[in-house]
Amino acid sequence: MPLVCLSLTGRTIAEDLAVLDLYRGQVDVAELRADYLDPSEKFLIRSFPERAGLPCALAIRRRADGGVFEEGEGVRLVMIAKGLAYAGTDSLSNFAYVDLEADFHIPAVEEACRAFGTRVIRSVHAPHGLPADLDALWDSISESPEEIPKLSLACRSAAELSRLFSWAAGLPDRERIVSGMGDHGVPSRILAAKTGSLIAYTSPLGAGLPHAAPGHLDPEVLAKVYRFREIGPDTLVFALTGGRSVVGSRSPALHNAAFRAAGIDAVYLPVPAETPAAFLELAETLGIRGAAITVPHKEGFPPLVASLSPDAREIGACNTLVRGEAGWEGHNTDAAGFERALREFLERRDLGGLRATIVGAGGAAKAVAYALARAGATCLVVNRGYAKAKALARTYGFQAAPSDERAAELVADHADLIVNATSVGMDGGPEGDPLDWYEFTGREAVFDLIYRPERTALLLRAKASGARISNGWAMLRYQAAEQFRVWTGREPPSSYYE
Repeated sequence: MPLVCLSLTGRTIAEDLAVLDLYRGQVDVAELRADYLDPSEKFLIRSFPERAGLPCALAIRRRADGGVFEEGEGVRLVMIAKGLAYAGTDSLSNFAYVDLEADFHIPAVEEACRAFGTRVIRSVHAPHGLPADLDALWDSISESPEEIPKLSLACRSAAELSRLFSWAAGLPDRERIVSGMGDHGVPSRILAAKTGSLIAYTSPLGAGLPHAAPGHLDPEVLAKVYRFREIGPDTLVFALTGGRSVVGSRSPALHNAAFRAAGIDAVYLPVPAETPAAFLELAETLGIRGAAITVPHKEGFPPLVASLSPDAREIGACNTLVRGEAGWEGHNTDAAGFERALREFLERRDLGGLRATIVGAGGAAKAVAYALARAGATCLVVNRGYAKAKALARTYGFQAAPSDERAAELVADHADLIVNATSVGMDGGPEGDPLDWYEFTGREAVFDLIYRPERTALLLRAKASGARISNGWAMLRYQAAEQFRVWTGREPPSSYYE
């Protein structure tokens, strides 16, 4: 089981210790990132291990390696030497680990480590992308059997993460650390047990400290959301894929809680991918069993899968994948989730006669249009790309209009319900209000499929007019419950509906 290491980037030893106290019981190792310390603190690092009271690692990362240290190798050598100075026979009095780069070979330092029981982590950090020759990098850090080789490499794409995982699978069986940095590298941190990594590095969220490296998760998130310590070689892997915003999604908390409640050994994690094809390639490498799909990929998967459910075929988009005997099967649970959430929001079971405006014409909008048409509503589709609006509207005999002030009167005539099915206003997505040209009367019911933030600019403006509003949280839960059925063939636990 990999150790969880909390990287501490405070300006003082006292600040780092105070943050460490917030996470005691959740981490196994505390890494002192001494490159972040104030000048007056940098020669006090010797005291850190004993005051921390758990195994500690020392790292003084140069800016070229993704750190902030710029004072030269002479100063850094003195800091490392003072940090490793003998402090007693108590194992917690000395640093358990020291992180030394592949080009930093000082025999006196290495001899001190052997004498004091400090393990050398021999590392390469590549913050600007995955190097071409991984084997050469490995050879440069793995010569000594006493040291722990570490590769921490920025992954800029799903293909690079796939390459990193495939390469790591062929490494010899020895203590090592292999991780990908950035949003694309997040799966390598959650699945550290599957890459054979000795340590998984984390950073504290909400503590006011800089993140030690891009892609670090908070230890509590790693433990409670992703059930990190329960992941083993037989754990099934499920994924959320889409643009980079998937890393901040709330759906991992939802699905992982459901797997736990159902007693299923599985983990659900964010897997950003530039294209549907790139995700499918990475899914083969990671052995992913099923996936949820979000913007902007919902329309891209139908041509790539072996089969489609009737809903997904009719809608022309899928938000759910599951591995079947013949290959990937595509499903759409958005329509059912939206319809259930909408009936609750409007407090009516019969949606016949409803006059509604759908903002957007992508995969999410297609599911909304399908659900509203099936329920007997009359709709207007508005979209910045008028051709896409017309194509979607034509499918169900709806009206279409460009998304600008020219459509204001048509929207007013279809304003029993207004549904935003675009990503405008989403955290990490385009900023703004997709209907900033429409003036609310207060008689509308406005449903925004976005749930993060809880209230978008559109919902805030609608609320101010007196309109009823709803975000997409209920829809997320209900469509996720349908995904659970697709993935497991079982009824979902109540956690999806709470």
